[in-house]
Amino acid sequence: MTEAVASLYAKTTELLCQAVAADTHHRYSEALSLYNNALKSIAELQKQYTGQQRTQLESKFCEYSGRVSMLLRQLADNPAYYGDLDKARVGLDAAHRQHLQGSVDAALNLYISSIGCYQRILRQEKSGVGSDSTKAGKQWRRELLKFANTCLKEAEVAKQTASPAIESSESTHSSSPTLTVSDAQSALQQQISGLSLQTAREPDNTNRSEHTSTPESRRNSAHFISQPQHLSPGTGSSHTSTSSMSNVHSFHDTMSNASPVCTTNNTHTERLTDDETQVVRITSHINGLTFLPWLDNDESENFAMPDYFTDKDGLLTLSRKQQRKLWQWRRASHLYGQPQIFGQYGCGHIVQETVTDCSFVAALCVSVEYEHRFKRQLITQHVYPQGRNGMPVFNPAGKYMVKLFVNGLWRRVVIDDLLPVGETGKLLCTYSITGDVGQSLMEKAFLKVMGGYDFPGSNASTDLHVLTGWIPEHVFVQDQAFDAERTWTRMHDGLRRGSVLLTIATGEMGSDVAASLGLVPSHAYAVLDARQVCGHQLLRVKNPWNSLRWTGAFSHADQISWTPDLMHALDYDPAHERDDQGIFWIDFASVCRRFDAIHLNWNPNVFAHRASVHFSWNMDMGPRQALHDFSANPQYTLVVEQGSDPIVWILLSKHLLKTEENTDFIALHVYDGTGGRVYEPRAALHIGEYVNTQHVLVQLTTSPGERYTLVVAQREKTKPLHFTLRVLSNTHIRLMQAPVPEYCEDVMGQWGSASAGGNTASPRYMDNPQFQITISPNARTTSGIITLETAHKHPVNIRVFRGGFLVTRVLEINTVATSGKYRSQFCTCVLEALEPGSSYTVVVSTFEPFMFSRFKLRIGLGSLFTVAPIAREGAGMRMRELHGRWTPGSECVGGPDQSYHKCPRFLVRTECETRVLARLQTPHAEHLPLVNVSVYEFDDAVLGTLCASSGSYTNSPQGVATRQSTIGRAGSEFLVVASAWDHDVDTSFVLYFYSEHAVEVTPLFH
Repeated sequence: MTEAVASLYAKTTELLCQAVAADTHHRYSEALSLYNNALKSIAELQKQYTGQQRTQLESKFCEYSGRVSMLLRQLADNPAYYGDLDKARVGLDAAHRQHLQGSVDAALNLYISSIGCYQRILRQEKSGVGSDSTKAGKQWRRELLKFANTCLKEAEVAKQTASPAIESSESTHSSSPTLTVSDAQSALQQQISGLSLQTAREPDNTNRSEHTSTPESRRNSAHFISQPQHLSPGTGSSHTSTSSMSNVHSFHDTMSNASPVCTTNNTHTERLTDDETQVVRITSHINGLTFLPWLDNDESENFAMPDYFTDKDGLLTLSRKQQRKLWQWRRASHLYGQPQIFGQYGCGHIVQETVTDCSFVAALCVSVEYEHRFKRQLITQHVYPQGRNGMPVFNPAGKYMVKLFVNGLWRRVVIDDLLPVGETGKLLCTYSITGDVGQSLMEKAFLKVMGGYDFPGSNASTDLHVLTGWIPEHVFVQDQAFDAERTWTRMHDGLRRGSVLLTIATGEMGSDVAASLGLVPSHAYAVLDARQVCGHQLLRVKNPWNSLRWTGAFSHADQISWTPDLMHALDYDPAHERDDQGIFWIDFASVCRRFDAIHLNWNPNVFAHRASVHFSWNMDMGPRQALHDFSANPQYTLVVEQGSDPIVWILLSKHLLKTEENTDFIALHVYDGTGGRVYEPRAALHIGEYVNTQHVLVQLTTSPGERYTLVVAQREKTKPLHFTLRVLSNTHIRLMQAPVPEYCEDVMGQWGSASAGGNTASPRYMDNPQFQITISPNARTTSGIITLETAHKHPVNIRVFRGGFLVTRVLEINTVATSGKYRSQFCTCVLEALEPGSSYTVVVSTFEPFMFSRFKLRIGLGSLFTVAPIAREGAGMRMRELHGRWTPGSECVGGPDQSYHKCPRFLVRTECETRVLARLQTPHAEHLPLVNVSVYEFDDAVLGTLCASSGSYTNSPQGVATRQSTIGRAGSEFLVVASAWDHDVDTSFVLYFYSEHAVEVTPLFH
């Protein structure tokens, strides 16, 4: 043995003795350091020996390595022992942010909570390295004093600037002893100076009870916490922080402080209406969990706690593939110690693993690449806890909170850091090859909302909308309207300005084709850059798998396209790209050939003015299929004020309640004009396509000062749906619910065998249901709308006449309004300038007679009105149907000759006075003749006094009729004469004779 080896042997022995002594006396941090140095020495000794001596050294190395592993595991399993300093740092950073934002009371609470963390460190280390005379112990004490003094100084400043409201709040609890900041500083320094070697504790869960403070210390430490900790309902756990519990209040209180949703510019805000509050209440429940809207004070959430945080909502559901591979759920701190949280630049280190969420990983990649390229936070600003620089930091207690844009609002998603790990020790979720856990935590928060790791997939623009709130746009490459050059310009310029995030997606393709191209079928890819150089349009793309690259034009395998100038311009040499990290260049022409969709997400901040509204579409709002009837559809009036930029974007977003196949086909139509309510489909500025996507984007070029009506539509209602409508513009805009009539009345009716009279050309038109509308005499001149909806798909019509009496003949001069052409199942009629006190007749008809169906007539006006049915002609009277015919030159003479004795006549005998009415029709005439019907007294075969007449000869399809007249006495006779004006009329006729009492009618012609 040489002198050097002997010296090394002695040093190793001494180190081991010191390590064992520290271990025996529970100075575990010191023991770990000594064991580590000893193991290094043993490793050096092994190089000097062979045979049995080397074997013995290897055995000792394994023995002490095992003890080191055990100590590390125990320390990692007990953050109350090892992590309080990190928690204090987190609390101090949060307090500092609150202080800068002017939230002095919240800052003071956090400062004092941080002091509590330092106290726990001191109590736990009284016999550890913090109290001995070693260099490590002195350094530990110095670090504690440094951070504690910083905390206390900041707390003192906060205390001095605290508002009177805080002081009054404290005074209400004066019955409990209160410790000032100065008292806290004195007490803390006494604890530091009083460290001893006799009270060390085992840093594992088996002796957790030994870590509990004495009643006296619990009483003292309580002074450092401004509010008591609360138990989370039903969990039996005290891990929920005070600020966390502040969100478990009434939903109305939450919404009264929620982030504003109705904004017309970047500064003016409005609160949620009661209807919107109800929508947000319903759509806060997603996949069986509740995700409350983000509140301003959520940033002061308490993340420092005495034990590991466990999500009360439990573990996320795993996919089948994960279940087969799962070994255990492990804490991030157990896997990586104190890992970084989004501490890496770019996205080259991010890997999709096992979960079928390529769309989310692609969205994640473009987000972090954006932050790296533009040096601006995008998604990292939404992860908590955060350091003073606003970046997320590691939390040893394992509690994190992520802010996600879900169902029209930013919402808080709380998670723990338990991650699924396979038998090989590899994460079964998205991870970073550098050990950064930010990506894994962000994915966990996202998938918690989406229902678990068993995620069916989405598209990247939808996922980016959740992560960033940026406006999603889908461009389908294979669509006939696809404009490649315009799309490239928008992509290229948007990426250069940092106003767009890009992803692309393949469609279905054969496995052989996909393999030959280096592509994955039905897969999302992140677009990291777009460059137009050397006459080429090129995209830099990443496969979320972090492997499998494109092998076509401009790929790493392309030996033709890469010229020296191009390689220099892009700082890229395919010869050096041997490691497959899934990142490649591809020309835009190949994207247009091989990919199906381009997904763009636009920064909403490029628009100066915005407005939004949340609303529901319930099953009782209109028919199940509203393709013809828009009357009950959600509609909004958009007013575009005067401005220089005519571009307006409108985003309709359907809220998510459960992750499942989307079978709801929705559309957004835009009508220009008055901004009034649209009741049925008609010519529109934009007719939306019905699609089963979560978001529909409409980009309009508007006219300043114009009003537009936005109509939300769906192909068929199967369940209640909830939406958010967002409008963005650089011109002042106003968004309001489309007006509805102030006064409405529904009338139910039906067309039956006696009342389905057909259209205006039908002789039976007057048999259709008729209604009288009377405007209140005290009302103003008003307008409104009448809608008609049928149970069957019959073509229907509405016609409105003056007078309010029974319409027996259609005269255009007497027509006030009409619904126009007969329309299937639904039609509308607009009313204008209806005079106070006036009456009108509404006739509803089917196109053909004997089309039977139930119907609903809805009348909506701006003033009070009454509506009543109008009785049919001859209602309550006896009716005789009589038939006859005019023969040219013999029995058709009327007109100027007045040869009534030659016309068809009917003798009427009555035994008493009675009311009568006669109607004459020519339903089978090829050309309607001019006709008349009259009633005369008849005495001793002499034509006497005219009792009733239809008036001038006319040729209406409904024929002619007399007014109701009273005739008769006992034994009296009357003649009913049916005459035609022309001599050559050759057609049959029908005479309907109505009488109040029974009469005898006899024809007097052959």
